[in-house]
Amino acid sequence: MAQVDGLQDAAILMMSLGEEEASEVFKHLSPKEVQKLGEAIAKTKAVTRERVDEVVDKFTGVAAAQSLLVSDSGDYVRSVLKRALGDDKAALLIDRILQGGDVSGIESLKWMDPSSVAELLRNEHPKLWRPFWSILTLTRLPTS
Repeated sequence: MAQVDGLQDAAILMMSLGEEEASEVFKHLSPKEVQKLGEAIAKTKAVTRERVDEVVDKFTGVAAAQSLLVSDSGDYVRSVLKRALGDDKAALLIDRILQGGDVSGIESLKWMDPSSVAELLRNEHPKLWRPFWSILTLTRLPTS
């Protein structure tokens, strides 16, 4: 329920930003996040002024409580990635991120939304698809 509330809060916050600022935020989201947030915004119809104020106050409070943002950004990155991706996937990225390494090539495809990968390969010869799909399939198999 908290995740749904957070998504609704994000939708209300984005709508309160206005089109220009909201579009800047969308530029930094993954395709999947854009879709989820876009759907939440589309489902949001009438929002009272009190609810908007509540969401903005909540956001402001959280941001103000982190006056330093984080004391150790390395620990923060580790924690966030582990929560978002799980220990195994996060481990693949953490060292590269903290050492300033680049995630590129086939490795970067592992983190892309499947529809984005399909779009990237859409005009390529089917023989080229096979190595990509075999690698991506192995990395995206369910862990349980």
